[in-house]
Amino acid sequence: MNTKNICALNSQAAFNQQVANHDFMVVLFTASWCDPCQVFAPVFAEVAAQTPSVLFATADVDVATDLAANFQVTQVPALMVIRERVVIDMMHGAMLAHELQHHLHMWQALDMAAINAHFAQRVSAS
Repeated sequence: MNTKNICALNSQAAFNQQVANHDFMVVLFTASWCDPCQVFAPVFAEVAAQTPSVLFATADVDVATDLAANFQVTQVPALMVIRERVVIDMMHGAMLAHELQHHLHMWQALDMAAINAHFAQRVSAS
């Protein structure tokens, strides 16, 4: 897998640092023993190479155990999408490149102002 444009996350601290520095992140939770993960890895890398405006990252659940536990990742492969420090989606299973690209377009089209306003209302109401 060509990983020059994919960040490897090995802990919750590494994840937190990347989230603080990037407005749009797609994290692939994976494992070396997971066959579907190995099949999906080149697809993930291909889409990452075509989408330089988004940070793509991987987290091996056997290495970044604190990160996987924090987000309750119980099956791999799993994709977690973060925009402006908000987890906007979590998906399980491998997909084809055109499916991942379709999801990327949907995630990019989300109105983050409305989402942030929603959370701001919930915080102020409690």
